[in-house]
Amino acid sequence: MKIARRAGVVLGSISAATATLGASMPARAASTPDWQIVAKVHYGTAGNASGYSAVIAPARNDAWAFGGTNPGGPSSPTAERWNGRRWESWPLPAGLNGFIVAAAASSPSNVWAVAEGYALRWNGVRWTVAKTWSTGGEITSVAVISRRNVWVFGSSGFSGQPGLGTWHYDGRAWTRLGRAAGPASSVFRASAVSQGDIWGITAGPPGGSVVHYNGTGWEEVAAADAVLAGTQLDAILAASWDNVWVSGTAPADAADGRLVLAHWNGRCWRRFPSPWRVQQPERFATDGAGGIWIPAVTGGDSPATWILHLSRDGAWTRMKIADGAGVGVGVSDLALVPGTTTLWGTGGLVTTAGGDAAIWDQGVLIEHLAVRARRPVRVHLAIGGPGVIQVWMAGKGRPAVHFYLTTRLYLTTRRSLPGPALTGRRPGLPVTARD
Repeated sequence: MKIARRAGVVLGSISAATATLGASMPARAASTPDWQIVAKVHYGTAGNASGYSAVIAPARNDAWAFGGTNPGGPSSPTAERWNGRRWESWPLPAGLNGFIVAAAASSPSNVWAVAEGYALRWNGVRWTVAKTWSTGGEITSVAVISRRNVWVFGSSGFSGQPGLGTWHYDGRAWTRLGRAAGPASSVFRASAVSQGDIWGITAGPPGGSVVHYNGTGWEEVAAADAVLAGTQLDAILAASWDNVWVSGTAPADAADGRLVLAHWNGRCWRRFPSPWRVQQPERFATDGAGGIWIPAVTGGDSPATWILHLSRDGAWTRMKIADGAGVGVGVSDLALVPGTTTLWGTGGLVTTAGGDAAIWDQGVLIEHLAVRARRPVRVHLAIGGPGVIQVWMAGKGRPAVHFYLTTRLYLTTRRSLPGPALTGRRPGLPVTARD
């Protein structure tokens, strides 16, 4: 039986932080977490299980993380913004309830975020309420093409809750698409390339289908049926007209089926089953090099949350996630920083008392190393893959900032690597930095 959940919030996808990798699992698993926590926030009372459910990166030095003070209970929406130097809380319109489940943007000054009952818009200066729905109904996705072309989707696929349906904004008015519009009314998640190239998935039995909007109407993509037969579809990402990815689990009726990715290259679909069984995959992102990163909770008696990676050559690996001092961790969404191979991830850390919202990074850019406080930090080095040195910067018990250097940087140290700390240096490379 499929795990019931609300879109964008990990309900069945929290795993024990102490779970370990089974020795018999195929493919390679990293021994050191490549995904590091860069921000952790608790909202409201101590018993709140705060969490982020969506993340987007409209530009290299601009990103947003969205969620709620207490998803799953009485909650208010929250937003954090990356300004190129640090993550900082950002005010949303007053009087809103619930939590933000999805977000999308066409530019840094045209960002949309949706929650049950309303849609918010960022114009580059402030957030405003762009639309409210008094009829209720679950919202599951949003696609933004321009300031005058926005789609909001609400399907009841997983949760059993009534869906809002599919709505379109043309810059002047909102229009609901009814059953006469074909599969449009049952879209669960969508991803837009342009105004005439929008991809989506439905979430109904027997697993859902891939659909496409060509500028005039929605239709099912029959060519994807064979590759995704027997698969419960979960998310879709259209990076370009010839680079579309769909995720799901197979068989569709299994509690922990195998994760499946399917890829459209502009000519044909190809299926990539993972070596692991998963209870629930989450929203994913490209890696900037032709592959995919996707968070998932693996199945079995000791489930664990991992970030799985499919390389452009079709090889699967999975990476540990830094989980802090919590007793459980969930990652709900990923976003690629444009023009890089750096990613942001959002989710939450569950504790015995409640939980904290968390933001992770992978392959953080050197210019992104500034964080909130300014205090001395210590640099630690470790040899990573061929030609790579992994660097951790930590100060006074704070979580480490993690980035990578190539071995073209020639270091002189007073002790052999790997050592507990860098104690000597080549001129120009500081031993002590300030974050």
